[in-house]
Amino acid sequence: MFNHFINTRYEQGLRHRDAGILPQMQDSVYLEGYLKGRPEGLDGILQYFDSVEAYMKWKFKSGTSKT
Repeated sequence: MFNHFINTRYEQGLRHRDAGILPQMQDSVYLEGYLKGRPEGLDGILQYFDSVEAYMKWKFKSGTSKT
């Protein structure tokens, strides 16, 4: 049952990445699927945002939800 949950999250991350949707969860399995095959580093992340300001807004919004 737990493997099914892991596979579902991983596949959901892959589908969101392929659809061009920004990450919707902070689950490590989901993010692993989302990031698989994508360029790494800030340049790779920034290409999905319209501007640096949009990235910073997203970054600070997602960073505050961890606390």
